[in-house]
Amino acid sequence: MRRMLACTLIGVAIFTTMPSMAYATDLIPPAERIKTDRPRVLLRPAATPLAVSLGQLEAIPRDADFHAMLSQLQGHQSASAQAMVYLLTGEEAAAEKAIARMRAYEFPGQVDTFHIYFHLLEFGLAYDWLYNYPGFTREIKAEVRAKVLPLARFGFKQTNDHVFHNYIWMSAGGTAIWALATAGEDDQADQLFAQISQRLNRGLFPAMEYLDGLPCEPMGYWALYDFSPAVLAVLAAQSAFETDLVGAVKRDHHDWLDRHFDNLVQSTLPDMRYIPWGDLQGGPNGGVTYEMAGVIDAATWALKSPQGAYFSRWLAGRRGLRRFYGDTAVFYMLYTRNLATQPAVPRAAFLAGNAQSGHFIARGGWEDADTVVSLRSTDHFGDHNHYDQGSFMIYRNGLLAVDPPVYNHIRGPQQQTEHHNTLLLGGSPQRPARGQWFKTVEDFQKNLEAGAKLETGDVLFGKDAGTWAAAACQFAQAYEPEVVERCVRQLLFVRPGIVVVVDHLSAPAGRDLPEVQWLLQVPQPPTIEGAVLSASNGTSWLRCRSVLPGATVPGVTATSVNTHCAAFSYPGAKRLTLVHLIEVGDGRPPDAAAAITAEQVGAAVEVAVNGRTFTFAAETPFDITVKR
Repeated sequence: MRRMLACTLIGVAIFTTMPSMAYATDLIPPAERIKTDRPRVLLRPAATPLAVSLGQLEAIPRDADFHAMLSQLQGHQSASAQAMVYLLTGEEAAAEKAIARMRAYEFPGQVDTFHIYFHLLEFGLAYDWLYNYPGFTREIKAEVRAKVLPLARFGFKQTNDHVFHNYIWMSAGGTAIWALATAGEDDQADQLFAQISQRLNRGLFPAMEYLDGLPCEPMGYWALYDFSPAVLAVLAAQSAFETDLVGAVKRDHHDWLDRHFDNLVQSTLPDMRYIPWGDLQGGPNGGVTYEMAGVIDAATWALKSPQGAYFSRWLAGRRGLRRFYGDTAVFYMLYTRNLATQPAVPRAAFLAGNAQSGHFIARGGWEDADTVVSLRSTDHFGDHNHYDQGSFMIYRNGLLAVDPPVYNHIRGPQQQTEHHNTLLLGGSPQRPARGQWFKTVEDFQKNLEAGAKLETGDVLFGKDAGTWAAAACQFAQAYEPEVVERCVRQLLFVRPGIVVVVDHLSAPAGRDLPEVQWLLQVPQPPTIEGAVLSASNGTSWLRCRSVLPGATVPGVTATSVNTHCAAFSYPGAKRLTLVHLIEVGDGRPPDAAAAITAEQVGAAVEVAVNGRTFTFAAETPFDITVKR
């Protein structure tokens, strides 16, 4: 990869550049091992630690919440909702409604991935859950399979490209549920199962492992369209084979399920919206308010996750039963009412991804008013991502250092570098990256290794030291090669409200760097006094200044993405070291700025904060340490 630096990752977790992602063993077992007794998709007839049992459904206390969710299911037309009503109550009318809906389905011939995923999920669950209902005869089952098979085949066809695209995962997840429900019923069902299990085992599950907790799509897409189908596919296969697939992921495949669940928890802000990396949707899909509670509880149940239990209770406290939209109430019955893991406060910092691509998230704590800081540096995985390598975000009672909160259409103005908290070099943005359509991780890696334009950023380390947390990244490769040779950003978060950003830049041999603009996006028009910028989100404030000499007074422009962009400018040179201090707090900022100083000691930078001196190394691995 072009202009890569050797790196060591320390602190929160240790990672290395991920190897080629051919799985050592397939996660989904061969068809001959599938259970023949029913139900087998997310449910089992008898008690097992690998699935919820019919006995556990029967044992749910019939309290007010149960009846509210039951009523929601009874009023929903979906076949899976009515099948769950039948399992809970024995009402034959509900079973007949579900069967009638499946029999009435006609494949339109050309459908989008939402139609694929939600219909195949619905029909797969209903087919399996009603399998032993006397009215669901062999002849009717064959009729239903014949009606749904064209949709399932179309769904499988849609999975066969772009392992990092959300629609591929939706199509694969829905197809997997239907295939697990119908495998063994006829030759066509067996063929479909063989196809989708191979696609998951050899293509999509390795992609999840490669990402190592990093979402390859913006979180609003990733959580609902990638992570959710992945979770349900693993849990459905685990129950269908009554084999510990969650444990196999943990042991043999870099624990990707837990890593991605960690990221979902960490990437949710106190207002229930996601950290806005990339094209984040407005409305409920931009956070966890609407359709995510069932999958959150499913993952918590499967992983026995204390932080998942904490997150589940937090969301329940915010949204109550409204967090279960429509027929997602089936997951309330399956998982929410069967959670036994005791909650524990999640960690205060998390590095999603690895040396090839990642984002780092650190919090002052898990109270609503605590500060959240994040730093991003990744390769290009798809066009919903932005040209934002090295960008950081600060949240406190709302966004303060803002990533573009507006998303109207793909490849819109929100994608451009000038709308992010990163660098413009000579007025030029990070180079555009397009054309990401790889069927396997191996193909994607070959593209990176050939120096192609999808190689745009790396993470050097992420760590949490209790009273402070830090991370670093490199992203010279995001710019044209004749512009910059080295571009490393280090970020220090001193809890509860001080952020220091240090940038090390050097020009290619025989050249000087052009003018460097250090960008900061804020939510409201800022005030500028000298070279100090102050801004507010209405509740909390941010104050930013350049600590080392050389910056011009920041210029501010209103942007087309509803932010106000401040640019600290620096004249070009062969090498530049930039140090910016950001303070955050609530109410009005104090008149006096924090007594923080910085100086260069050789190539390194030393910053004195609250009686401690932090050293920002200027060489690999660009570590940040406290001077003793």
